[in-house]
Formats: sequence, C-alpha cells, structure tokens
Amino acid sequence: MLTEFFFTIRKSTRAFARAPVLSLALLFTIALGVGSNASIYGFVQGLTHPGYSLEYPNRIVSIFKQDRFRAAGPLSRNEFQLLQQPVDAFDWIEAARVTPSDITINDRSEIVTVAAVMPNLAAALKLPLGNGVVLSYRIWQSDFDGRTDAIGNHVRIDNVDYPITGVAPIELEGLYRDGPTDVWMPLQAASLKGVDGSARDLWVFAGLRPAVSTGRAEAAVHWKLGDSVAVSVIPFTGTPPRMAQGLSRIVRLLNFAAGAVFFIACINVGSLLLGRALRRSGETSLRVALGATRAKLGGELLSDSIVISLAGGALGMLLAVWSEHAIPALLFQQDAEHLVFAPQLLPIVAASLLCVSVTVLCGIVPVFATSTDRPWTVLRRESGLPSGTVQRVRTGLAVGQIAMCCMLVTCAVLVTESFHSALETASGKRLVDPILLTVQAPADPDVDTRYFAKVEQKARSTAALSQLAWAARLPGDQPTWRSFRVQPSTSNYREAALDIDWLTPETLDLIDTQPTAGRLFSLRDQARKVAVVDEEAAALLFGRETVGTFIQDPAGVPTEIIGVVRRSATSPLDRQRPTIYYNGGGPSAAPERVSRARFLVPNVSPSTQIVLNVNVVSQSYFDELGLPLIAGQEFSNRQLAGEDRVAVINQEAAALYFSRSPLGAGLIDDDGVRTAVIGVVGSHLLGAFQRQEEPTIYLPMWQDPLPRMTLILEGSKWNDRIVTDLRRGIESIPGPKVAPVVIKTLDRQLAQSGLAPLRIATLILGASASTALGLSFLGLISVQSDAERQRRRELALHMAFGAQRWHIAFAVFKRAARLASAGTLIGMSLSLAILHVVLREAAISSPPIWGWLIAALTPALAVMIAAALPAYRASIVNPVTVMGDDR
Repeated sequence: MLTEFFFTIRKSTRAFARAPVLSLALLFTIALGVGSNASIYGFVQGLTHPGYSLEYPNRIVSIFKQDRFRAAGPLSRNEFQLLQQPVDAFDWIEAARVTPSDITINDRSEIVTVAAVMPNLAAALKLPLGNGVVLSYRIWQSDFDGRTDAIGNHVRIDNVDYPITGVAPIELEGLYRDGPTDVWMPLQAASLKGVDGSARDLWVFAGLRPAVSTGRAEAAVHWKLGDSVAVSVIPFTGTPPRMAQGLSRIVRLLNFAAGAVFFIACINVGSLLLGRALRRSGETSLRVALGATRAKLGGELLSDSIVISLAGGALGMLLAVWSEHAIPALLFQQDAEHLVFAPQLLPIVAASLLCVSVTVLCGIVPVFATSTDRPWTVLRRESGLPSGTVQRVRTGLAVGQIAMCCMLVTCAVLVTESFHSALETASGKRLVDPILLTVQAPADPDVDTRYFAKVEQKARSTAALSQLAWAARLPGDQPTWRSFRVQPSTSNYREAALDIDWLTPETLDLIDTQPTAGRLFSLRDQARKVAVVDEEAAALLFGRETVGTFIQDPAGVPTEIIGVVRRSATSPLDRQRPTIYYNGGGPSAAPERVSRARFLVPNVSPSTQIVLNVNVVSQSYFDELGLPLIAGQEFSNRQLAGEDRVAVINQEAAALYFSRSPLGAGLIDDDGVRTAVIGVVGSHLLGAFQRQEEPTIYLPMWQDPLPRMTLILEGSKWNDRIVTDLRRGIESIPGPKVAPVVIKTLDRQLAQSGLAPLRIATLILGASASTALGLSFLGLISVQSDAERQRRRELALHMAFGAQRWHIAFAVFKRAARLASAGTLIGMSLSLAILHVVLREAAISSPPIWGWLIAALTPALAVMIAAALPAYRASIVNPVTVMGDDR
C-alpha cells in the first residue's frame, strides 16, 4: 500500500509538471493565500502587542483620562488617590511618573527620560528595582558597553545617588512605545502627598483580578471617579493609549483584509481546479467507461491536491519570512522601527489546514460531479466538457472574487482617506495643505534675523502662498532638551543690605574681570535694569544660584543679577563689604558709592531643576496651529522697549513642574539667563498616532533666533511650479548659502515622524488589495478562457453564418461585464454593511465619492482586462478547424 501511495504521488507530480502554467498558477495562489495571511496577522500582532514581557500579560490595564478632543493623558494626583481606595475589580492600582531629568552617570551629565514606578507595576514589568534604579538596555550598552560590573555603580538623579540594581529587558524600550525610558526608579506613594493634587502627571495602571473583564474594570473606575470624568480602561500592551484607540479602529479592517485575501485565494484554487476538472472531464468519463472506479479516481485526485497543497504551503511560509524583511524596506526608517513582526502559530496552522482542505475538496469534486453509471452522457457533450451546475459554481466563484476585491479596495480607501481625516484633531483640520520651507540664516557670530525677513518677502511674492508662522521644531520632530532652574513668583520678601557701586574703569581694577558665574554687561542690557554682585553679596542672596534671579532695589525696581565677580586682593577695606554693581558707563557718569542700601530679596530659592523641550516660534504659531491660550498672555510679534526675556510654556510643562500657577516664574538656564513665564498654551496633537507632546517652552523668534528655522506656509495650489518658483526666489537672496533650502508638505513631515502605525496599516491594506486584485485577475482569466473554450463550436457556427469578428469579441466582453456588474453590486452592498456593522463603534466617516468610484471601477477594470485575451482568441477562431476538431 505504501509503495502504491508513493507511486500515486510521483504520478501526480509528473501530471503537474506536464501542465506548468496551471501548476505555477496554483502554487502562486496557495503561496499568496497562506503567506499573506501569516504576514498580515504577524504585523497586526506586532502593531497591537509589541512584545512586552509582562509578569501576567493578560491582566494589566492602563487607566487614562481623555480631554474634549479625545486625546489620552495622565490622571491627576487627586484622582489617583481616589482610585487607590479598595476596588473589587483590581488586585492593585499603581502609578508611574515620566519626566526628562538631568542625571550624572560615569561622571558625565546628560538629559534622559526617567520613569518612577511603584512596586507592583515594577514587578509586572520585570524590573528589579529594590532601593535602586534600573538602566534601559540602550543606556547599559552605550554607557557601560554591556559590562556586568555596571550593577552596583551609582547614578545621581536630582542630587541624590542611587545604586544600579539591574538592566531592563531589551524589549522594554519605555513605559509606552512612543517614548523610550532610559532610567527606571522607584516611586513611593507617600511622596505624592502634600503636593498639588490637581497636577496631571501620573500614568495609572492596575492589575485585574481573575475573571474580571476590561468593561467591568472601567465601570468600577467610573464608580470611583464619577461619570463626569472621561476615563477609559484598556489592556496594557506598551502601545500608547491614544494610539491603541486608533489601532483598535483599524485592526478589524486589517483582520478583514487578511481573511479576504485568503478567501480570494481559496476561491482561486477552487476555480483553477474546477477548470482543470472541466478540461479533463472527457478523459475521466472515458476511464469510467473502461472500468475505473470512483475510489481509484478519488485517490488520484486526492494525491494531486496533497502535492500542490504542500508545495504551495511551503512557498507561502517562505513568502511570509520574506515579507518580514521586504515590507520594512518600503517604509521610512522611522516607520520601520515601529514595525514588529510577531507571527502567531495558531493562525498560520489554521490557515494552512483550511487551504489544504479547500484544495482537497475542490480537487475531488470532479469525482462526484462525473456520472459513473452514464459516462456516455458526458462524452456526448459539446467539446467533451461538462456544463450546468459546475459551470454555474465557477461563475459564482468569479462573482465572489470581484465582490471581495471591491470590498478590499473600499477598505484601503477608507484607511487612507476617511480614517485619516476622522483621526485628525482640530489643529490638523485647521491647517490646509501647509508647506514647510526650511532655511538657514548666516550666524557670525549672531543670527542675522534680516535674512528671515527677506525669506518672508520672497514667500509672499510667490503666487498662491500665504505666510503662517515660523518654528524651529515641527510637529513630530525629536525634542530638544534644555535644563532650567525655577524661581517661582512670590510676594514674600526678605531684606538684604548691600553696597551699591558702578562698574567704571576705576572699579574694574578692583575686581577680577572674568566672572565666576554669569557674565558682565553688554549693549543689549542698556534698556534693562541689570546688575552684577560680588561673591560676598551672592552669599547673602542665593549662593551659586544667584545668577538669573530678580531682587528689588531701594526704589522698588526689579533688578536682574546677570553675573557674580570676585574681588581682587588689592581692594581697599572700605570696599570689601557685599556689593552690587551697576553699569557705570564712564567715570563722569557714575554716581557715588552707596553704603548699606536695603534690597528686597524673594524668599524663595531657584533650586528646582527641570528639563524642558525648547522650541523657538513666531507669535502667530499658536493661532495657526490652534494652540489655545489657557492662562496669561502670548508674547508679542516684536520686542518692546525695556521688556525682559519672556516665554510661554505648554500645559504639559505646567502640570508637570508647577504645583501653582507658573505665571511670573523665572526659568534660569545653565548660563544664568533668566526668562519669565508669561503664558500657558494647550497642546493639540495633529493626529492620533503622533507621539505624546513633551513639556515644552516656547521662546519668541525675535528674542532667541536659531540659524535653522522653518516657515509654515499655506499653499492652496501645491504643485511643482510653485516649489520651483519658491526655491528660486529663496536662493536669489544675497549672501552666503549656508545650507540648501528644504521644501516639503506637513503631511510628509508627519508621515516621516509621527504617523508610522497609520502608514503601516495603509501599506498592509494597499498590499492586500493589490494581492487580491492579482489573484482575482489570474482566476478570472482562467474562467474567461474556459468559457471561451467551451463556446468555441458555438462561436465557430456564428462566424460560419456571417457574424463579424468584433461581434464575437463583444459577446465575450459582454459576459465579462455581467460578471463585473454582479460582483461590484454585491461588493458595494457588503462594503456598506461593513461600514455600518463592523465599524459602527469607530468615529470613521464614509469614503468620499471618488473613493467609492475607485472601489467600483478597479475590480471591474480588472475583469475587462482579464477578458481581453479570451476575446481576442475567440475573434480569431477558424470555423473549419473547430468543426473539424469536433467531429
């Protein structure tokens, strides 16, 4: 029996080798069906579950708050305290606080992201915290070269030394996937008490009790916080909450795409095998007439099906492995970093078994379709081919292919257009086709701001363009961190007695002209009240943190301390008291020295160290990007006489670092330069997949211009001519060309930086639709060719009685048009059902009119193209030859 089985397998292999076109078509179809199914499910799993190694992965949930724009964010400390009260649905509820911090590691200072997490959450993330810190795998490799002796070393965070107790798992890049975490440290619940409870800076997580669903957990959270608080609960997978919400809306579409491609592949396999059976029905009937049994025929066809299924399945696995490397190559580098291939064994095995079953079923159908008691019935049919039920089945399969293709194209259009539009926030809809013009001004030594004015003038002179705003950092760019010391505003003052003197050529001989901190006077200080102090006066004020602070002189005028100087050894005794120096200009202009003047010093030290992302923008930036003013005021579009340095911060910075109102607070950088906070603006994300907005300080362009700035322009008629004219105009500006001009759209900027998951989903759906069209095209050619072959005698008779050849070709196209119409009608109806049923929970609008047209016309066009070859062959039929063959 085993010998006979191997003989049958070898015979089947030879049979397929004698029909290479059919064999390749079957192999190609099965490989695409199995391979694309495995690839899509693998990439979908990688998008939604990036592979975090959790202690109990199915029981960790993320609890987050939503604003009126449905943007996900952290909870306040008061809300967290309410949730910490016992709740039946949770084993524990804990929080994490993520902040950029200036740390010292290996005697080197750097700004990194530090995540403080509570014990149960640390255990769930497999972080061996204890009483120390855990380094990320990246920091461990870069700062310690992956050496094991890193354990036991120390890291200084906020002037506190912590021992290094471990290294985080390599797959744990951060608390959420959109922002890497460099250092993990413990967070004690007691440290959250006694501070401003309204600060929203806690990402909250919980461990579900067994058999508790996410829905029940969300109901418990609403019971604790009240229904007026917009709070959501989702499973924690490492995907940021707002991104997880967006992905949940397209995962259904991606799963449908995988199933649709597989379904079309199965239809194609069935259609090709039925076509093969139709062409061999005469041979089969003849064998029956000569005594072949149904079991014998079924065994041979089963052998054929097994051979082609195994070969196609093996090719499908190779295709899935190849796609793991091929698809990332089609993406931007930033997008490819987000693409994770996480194949699941069960879906792959299920798809392979289903494909084998379909192949086997379709392969042995001819045995049951062939009459064994009346084989002469088949032998007497036209061209020896069966008709009736089997042909109607093939027609139904072809219609099903067209309908499924129509649905896939609709889904692809839905994701690329309607879904993207539905996920845009108010900021994204406010900007209409913005163009980004990036230029670099000469800087020797200061930035020539006149260059930017000339760029504006050239941009305004270009047709169809209007100026919007300037910015140094665009949405989606990597943050630019800078550390600051904070001096909060206060009404509580203390007195300090200081001598008043003026820096003149005479007094300069009594001090060291090289300041120990800060700087001396410059031309830009003429319109402001500034001063320097000696080391003795600094000791009475704020010590090493004196530079950048404000004190009030005896007349009540605020004075900024810009530097600290050291008194020389030759200074006379009467000038060795704590002294503050003003700019004297010259000997004749300097008043006399004043002894023991009374100054008012804020009774608060600028000791708090914070880290902010710095962006330099024009005044119009906030209005054009729709960043609402929450508190205070925006800075003006030009500097006012006597105005101090000013800045605006966003709501993330205000919530993270200021327990009270930040207005009036001074931010002092590492060079001792003070900037006053005059306003707080909101943060609108341009898309649901953009990374979380960082705590940011906005500096006015006229105050801190950077050499490289970007002008955001509104272009209602974007085309190559406008780009050429704009580039030519900018390059015509006189002066050295420091860097080339870069012109691109905001959509491209976001696509390269913040919309990786959406682009990946679009690519997968587009590839699925293309694969489905290719498979359908192959199957439809087979159906049309077999139909034309069946009607060869009928067509020959028509031509013998005088029918024109174009009439014959038109008849073939007419039949194809009927198939296309039926399939398109069914496909459009099912697409509407998908929009109504599958996506009813997502805020996704229907595709535009042109999207429906593409979805309807693309499969129909494929059908008509597939009918071209059969139509041509039918039109060149020779009636004499055909009638002779049929005799």
